[in-house]
Amino acid sequence: MNEILGDGNGLGQYAIILVFYAVLFVIMRYAHPRVEPEFRKTFWILGAVWAVSTFIGNYLLYLVGAMSFLPWLNNFLHTFIWIGLCLGFLYAGAYRRPLWEQYLLFATFSLLAKAFEHDILRTWELDHFFFIAGNRAYILGWSLADGLYPILSMLGLRIASHFVKGLVVPPGDIPGGGPDDQRLAAGPA
Repeated sequence: MNEILGDGNGLGQYAIILVFYAVLFVIMRYAHPRVEPEFRKTFWILGAVWAVSTFIGNYLLYLVGAMSFLPWLNNFLHTFIWIGLCLGFLYAGAYRRPLWEQYLLFATFSLLAKAFEHDILRTWELDHFFFIAGNRAYILGWSLADGLYPILSMLGLRIASHFVKGLVVPPGDIPGGGPDDQRLAAGPA
């Protein structure tokens, strides 16, 4: 049971985590109350890709020693609910903002979620982030890495839009992007 819930954790601790995710989601809704209809397909595709790839990636990073083990329920909730749905929702409202603002939003929300999971579930407990010592460095380092979500999503959507019809390709401050670059992908001809 320790591999599923974590040492000493019960369903009550996970309910607290879900309440915290819900509180953060309510805060996110102040910027935009819902996913715009033209972005819904993009939202679901991004959420699924991020959730599955991060779920697998977290375990692989644990196997090579770059992450602490996340109990399976923690990894599932963190990747599918928090990253797939909550951060996907945040991106649906923030993708038009400058990249530096998006980066700060994602890194900050990620830091809050990781710190809370660390306090309630006693996870995210590794004592270093790559070559930087300390658990705080570990939590902050992965949160700063999560700030790349908007940039990686934008690049991924630019590539995927050549193959998937109806994706919203966000604007970006990278070469070839700009405020007029948002469009629905026409898909393959």
